[in-house]
Amino acid sequence: MTDAGGDTVSTSDGRLWKSGDDSDMVEELHPNYVSEDSSNRAIPTFEKLVNRVASEKTTGSKSRFTDLIGLSKKLANPRIDFMILRAQKTKQFEIEKPWYIINPDSSSLFAIWQGLSFLALTFVALITPIQVGLIAEYKFDTLAAVSLCVDGIFLVDLLMQFCTTYSKKTVRGTIWETKVSAISQQYLRSWFVLDLMSLIPFDLIGLMIGGSGGNDFAELKSIKVLRVLRLLKLTRLLKGSKIIQRLEIPVAIPYQHLALIRFMFVLMMACHWLACLWAMTLQLVDAEFPRWINDIESSDLEFGIESSRSPLRIYVAAFYFCAYTMTSVGYGDIGPKNILERLVCCGIILSAGLCWAYILGEVCGIVADMTSESQDFRKRMYHLNRMMKMQELPRELKARLRSFFLQNRHQVQFLTQQTLLQDMSPQLQSEVSTVLNLTWIQKVTFFSQFLNFLELQETRGVHVVPYKACIADIAKALKASAFAQRESFDNVQVLYILSKGLVALDSRVGYNGAVWGEDFVLSDTSLIRPVAGYALTYIEVLYLTRDALMEVIERRKASCPQLGRIVRQYCVRVAVFRGILAEAKRRSKGSAGQSQTPIGRSGAPQKTSRALTDQSRPCAACTRCPQTPGFGSRPVPMRQQDVVMPDPPPAPRPPQPKFPMWEEV
Repeated sequence: MTDAGGDTVSTSDGRLWKSGDDSDMVEELHPNYVSEDSSNRAIPTFEKLVNRVASEKTTGSKSRFTDLIGLSKKLANPRIDFMILRAQKTKQFEIEKPWYIINPDSSSLFAIWQGLSFLALTFVALITPIQVGLIAEYKFDTLAAVSLCVDGIFLVDLLMQFCTTYSKKTVRGTIWETKVSAISQQYLRSWFVLDLMSLIPFDLIGLMIGGSGGNDFAELKSIKVLRVLRLLKLTRLLKGSKIIQRLEIPVAIPYQHLALIRFMFVLMMACHWLACLWAMTLQLVDAEFPRWINDIESSDLEFGIESSRSPLRIYVAAFYFCAYTMTSVGYGDIGPKNILERLVCCGIILSAGLCWAYILGEVCGIVADMTSESQDFRKRMYHLNRMMKMQELPRELKARLRSFFLQNRHQVQFLTQQTLLQDMSPQLQSEVSTVLNLTWIQKVTFFSQFLNFLELQETRGVHVVPYKACIADIAKALKASAFAQRESFDNVQVLYILSKGLVALDSRVGYNGAVWGEDFVLSDTSLIRPVAGYALTYIEVLYLTRDALMEVIERRKASCPQLGRIVRQYCVRVAVFRGILAEAKRRSKGSAGQSQTPIGRSGAPQKTSRALTDQSRPCAACTRCPQTPGFGSRPVPMRQQDVVMPDPPPAPRPPQPKFPMWEEV
């Protein structure tokens, strides 16, 4: 078939070809075809064509290439549709998005900037409270320079927020907002005020007003107010939750342990901030008033130590006061001495009490959740001991029961795994199930063939998500069981996978990962070769019944018919082989039994006379016997017992047994 321009040709196998105007190069729309460009680099033609289609659909241009593809026919493949839609949406977003708009999910530079912002937030959380509460004089030193650099980072971050896209929900779903006006309005309504307040350079203002500390009363009051306002930088920490959430994703620490570490960090930071706040009261109260440091200073003066002039000693004393205040231990040798300190102390007590109650409740809940399996096990053992005592079971049986439940303690992990599998998305279920069950799946003939088929289709670029969903369904159909030592069990129409222990399987010993009962898919149980299992130790097994597998095949026959076809081929091959072998054995046994008796002309056993069969009896009266004198001299009348009976007429042959029928999958 050729289009109007004569550039498109459809071959007999359904492939589309296009000849260009400027060259004689012909390209084929086929996933596995690879062409080479002028720079001698291999480029997948299929991916290139998909991107070109997406570009033309996005920009609205019309070319011969779009005409040649025939989207209504050739692109009916779901994989091609999906790839073109994805490429189209990506190119459409890149075209509509201005170059200065930042996508936080795909920009690598933005990820680096997030790390730099996290370091700046760490500086604000740790150093800024120390600057406010312990450093009395304003001076331009290294610490002040670093603080100004942090302010510069926050200023750049504030400007970047006006061009950082965000996701919004619409009737068509969640999309990225690319309009600068909409981004600016959303930022002005949310974090702009707090970010702007944290950017006020109170350090520079303090240097300009007070220098290194003046004697003017107004200047001193202004400096004290600025000292309190510098705490507004801590509002930046409210935006650190998103950064911390991003950092938790690649961490492999269990959530309970990570939560305990986080609460420990929160407790230390709360004590740190409250200690700096308590130390700041020394800067706000005039020296002629009594202060909480006086008692400590008077005791240290005996050793020549001036505690009020050492920021480190002030911080240690303040941290000590806040630590026993937060943990409700009670007050010791430090307490408020003036009205300002009493007000600040009341605030510290209330905030510390709330923080301590929250942390204590969360930690108790996490610890209880961490030991939930142990608590369930202890309850189970309690009920077991109570039942055995009430029923007065024998001592040996009690010991076996306790041993079984003690060793069966970790089987609940499989149940937890199955529950987590149910909570995952379908594609994650497929990927996780393949990884967890790959070892034993490769040992089953038809499952291994299905995996090979899946890998082949994946290398060809075929959409294999429905195929992987079958593996997830099979994994979810697995059940767990356990057997005590010296227990026997069979496997008729059941596939067993050993996950723990040692088992005797006829003439061999199976260990972790052993699989038996592969022929469980046969519908005729007479063709199944049963394997008797005997538990040498306590064993845990996973098993898959034939009904469960057939249910998966039936449910997936529309999206994945290949699994049913592979299982059906296996059933036919095994059933034919074993049926022929069984018939051959039956016939060989029949022929061996018939060869033990004389065979007549018709094939039936021949009946002989008593005289001919009994050779040990003397036959003097028989003149026809070679042992009798006068043999053959005169005719002797024949007696009934001496007559050889003729062969009976052949009986009608019974119908030959047919091979057992197997049910098609």
